[in-house]
Amino acid sequence: MGANPRPRGGFSASVHWEVTRWIRSRRVFLLVIPVVAGPVGSLLAYLYLRVGSSSTAGLLGILVVSALSGLVVLDLAALSIGEELSQRSHGPLLLLPVRRSALYAGRITAVLGGTLGAYGLGALLVLFLAERLVPGNGVSPIPLDPVHTALGMLALLFFLGAVTFVAALVTGRASEALGLGVLTGFSVSILLVYLLLERALTLAVPAGLALAGAATLLLGLRNYLRMDVGGS
Repeated sequence: MGANPRPRGGFSASVHWEVTRWIRSRRVFLLVIPVVAGPVGSLLAYLYLRVGSSSTAGLLGILVVSALSGLVVLDLAALSIGEELSQRSHGPLLLLPVRRSALYAGRITAVLGGTLGAYGLGALLVLFLAERLVPGNGVSPIPLDPVHTALGMLALLFFLGAVTFVAALVTGRASEALGLGVLTGFSVSILLVYLLLERALTLAVPAGLALAGAATLLLGLRNYLRMDVGGS
């Protein structure tokens, strides 16, 4: 028997503890926002704007759900490692015999899995409402397919969550990570609008965002664990 054995299941324990912290802090209700407020807000927009095209309605609903989901992923990713939680429930978990790589991987998995799952449900609901409540088949003024837009926003949310989480991990401050996440989202949005106006917004763009998010997570975790004396 070796000294200080590390139990198996550190990753699943980290995911479970992150969800437990959401429940204790009532932050778990943030995941309800894209699923409930997204479709409700989209429905009100359909009625107020008198949208006459189901594709336009679906696109509008996806943008509403994406915006709400973006706020949720920024909040959860920033506070998963940030200074507020490091003074409370973050510290005791680090005392457990769990590898830090498993600890951080579990936390970001909970954040991205929960947020992207809530976004997916909200997106499906708004697309369903658009098809059922807006029977018109007029041409959308914006040459975007609602389904392709939904997939693209999924990649964008993944990228924003990855950047914010790594920023929180490196700085240890939720406020700085949140600010960087907002700035990143604003910058990427401007780039996407520019590509749309130039008719260069293809499926390669969200694929690139997804790859960039994955690279940010892998390189950020790798470099941080190397710098961290207690990491492994």
